[in-house]
Amino acid sequence: MRRNKLFHSSSFRLALFYAAMLTASVLILFGVTYWFARDYAARDENNEIDVEYASILDEAGSDGIAKLPAIIDSHMRLRKDVRGVYLLQDAGGKKITGNIPAMTPILGPTTLERPIDGRMLQIRAHGYRLENRDYLLVGQDTATLRQMNALILRTFAVEIVITLILAGLGTAIVGMTVLKRVDTVNRTARAIMAGDLSQRVPVRGTQDEFDELAAGMNAMLDRIEDLMRSMRQVSNDIAHDLRTPLTRLRQRLEHAKRHDHTAAELQEVLAHSIRQVDSILETFGALLRIAQIEAGGRVSGKRVIDVSSLLTGIVEDFSPAAEDRGLKLDSDVGSGLQVSADPELLTQMVANLVDNAIRYCPPGSRISVKANQVGDNLELAVCDTGPGIPPQEREKVLRPFYRLESSRTTEGSGLGLSLVAAIAKRHDARLSLGDNDPGLKVSVLFPMAA
Repeated sequence: MRRNKLFHSSSFRLALFYAAMLTASVLILFGVTYWFARDYAARDENNEIDVEYASILDEAGSDGIAKLPAIIDSHMRLRKDVRGVYLLQDAGGKKITGNIPAMTPILGPTTLERPIDGRMLQIRAHGYRLENRDYLLVGQDTATLRQMNALILRTFAVEIVITLILAGLGTAIVGMTVLKRVDTVNRTARAIMAGDLSQRVPVRGTQDEFDELAAGMNAMLDRIEDLMRSMRQVSNDIAHDLRTPLTRLRQRLEHAKRHDHTAAELQEVLAHSIRQVDSILETFGALLRIAQIEAGGRVSGKRVIDVSSLLTGIVEDFSPAAEDRGLKLDSDVGSGLQVSADPELLTQMVANLVDNAIRYCPPGSRISVKANQVGDNLELAVCDTGPGIPPQEREKVLRPFYRLESSRTTEGSGLGLSLVAAIAKRHDARLSLGDNDPGLKVSVLFPMAA
């Protein structure tokens, strides 16, 4: 089964294609090399024959043409090791000297078979017509050329076999390696589909494309696991936090149904029930807003916002509510600060932070809205001198419905900071909670390119 998967995998087919291309390249290289080597050897033989002919004529010019048979006999003895071929015959075709039988004269380069020392050999020769009309043939046995060609053929045959073996091994290794990595991803995916969200694709540290793919998939799985964990947490929180007000609402309505009440008492029961229903609807609305923001559905479009004007307007809007609770609300905002963001979400984030500070700070506290440029980033902060949040609780309060023990008697759903965290994450901003000495400082660091 694994062999069938290997043969049908795209990586195996791709590796096989490259192996075929490599083999074809080796064959083409062999053909070109063989052709050049054979042509070079043939031209070298022709040049050697021409040099031999010129040497014979030079000696004949010095000793006289009558000495030509003796000169040829001497050359035959000297070049016996390379099987030099010579034939001198007169104009009538009668053999004068040489080591091959008389023949019909052939002028120019030629290849022929003739018996030498009782053996039929293939020779390469050149025929010349002398001034006295005699015919001279000078040549040599082509055995050396044939041996060289055979050696080249054997060498390339071995190279082709080695190339095919290595190409086959390379194809199998590449195919198996890729298939193994893909199987790892498939096993991880099947384990996750079976419910084990903790599984991750192994990263080998080779920093190749498979590692990049694995890192991207792991980041996606981390996000999915985080969302699933958040969803389970929200579901549990909804079940616990909304069950109590719904139970109280039902008990109040059941009590009103079973007992006689005056019209005024019934009106009070209905009014209180409506307030509870409004509070529940507000909670669901906040949950829906958080879900929409995390899914990207609430971002209407980023544009450059004048943060200075926006924060000044929010401080003016919340100042009466702060004064009614005995709080001092002010701002420390530089002029001309701008950031690219969704104006509706940015306004909602700052309003939630200011509203939280007003709701949980005791009378006499001071609340400050600040904004300034930190390097290439814009820092927006809401600081107060209230009771603050213990360090060990600061990560927890960003979860939906999580409330400190000291704030459980205060109106609210515990979704304000969760909504702020969702908006900050949607804008690639960094949200942090810290000490204001005394009180709490909530800061959001926006990248200028956000």
